[in-house]
Order: sequence, then C-alpha cells, then structure tokens
Amino acid sequence: MTLKQLLEQLCVDLSVPCPKFDAEKMAALPINSELTIDLRDLSPGFSLHAKVAPIAIKKREELYIYLMRANFLGQGTGGARIGMDADENFLTLSHGFAYEMDYQTFKESVEDFVNYVLYWREETAKFKET
Repeated sequence: MTLKQLLEQLCVDLSVPCPKFDAEKMAALPINSELTIDLRDLSPGFSLHAKVAPIAIKKREELYIYLMRANFLGQGTGGARIGMDADENFLTLSHGFAYEMDYQTFKESVEDFVNYVLYWREETAKFKET
C-alpha cells in the first residue's frame, strides 16, 4: 500500500478528515488540538516528525544530557530521534521507516510515535523554568 492509502485508512479509523499531500510529499495529520504529526512520503517508506516542546532555558544543559541518553541507540525513543527545529527553539521527534509496511504495522507505528511524543512532552516539562 502507498502512504496515501495507509493514511486514508487511518483517517477513516480515527474519524478525522484526511490531510492532502503537498508538492514536497508531506501531509500534516492533526492528532488533537495540541499535536500534529507531519508525514513525508519517502518512496519507499515514510517519515514521521512532530514538535515535542519549547526548549527549557535555565536547565538546558541538564535537558540535553538527558536527551542524549534517550537518543543513544534509540533506547528512550522507540528508535526515533530527538532533535531541534532549525531555529533551535523547539525539541522535535523524528522517525524514519525506509520500507513499505502493511496497514496494521503502519497504524501501530504511528500510535507508538504519538505515545513517545506525549511521553517526551511530559518529561521535558520537568526541565522548564520554575
């Protein structure tokens, strides 16, 4: 199945409008009012990307050390990577799948990714200014 077909089926299952792919083969899937997942068609495969949280100011070094440990071998990220946006204002989570997959695997992969984004939002909140 193509990414477009997988995404269409997921949107039917979630009862949400299906986003359209742009010229760069990207689509933004709104999960809720606070979380949108960007999907990119890699043909074969796809990638997932989302903003996690703004970067904490006071405890930045502690946060970076914590995140580096999580990124090590994908242990704390389910194989995804925590990084920063181009402006270095937001932490991001990205995961790439360089192969095609069936619908059930796709759905579980998106669900796992969303769960890691939500988990890291909670974890990074501990490093915000108090």
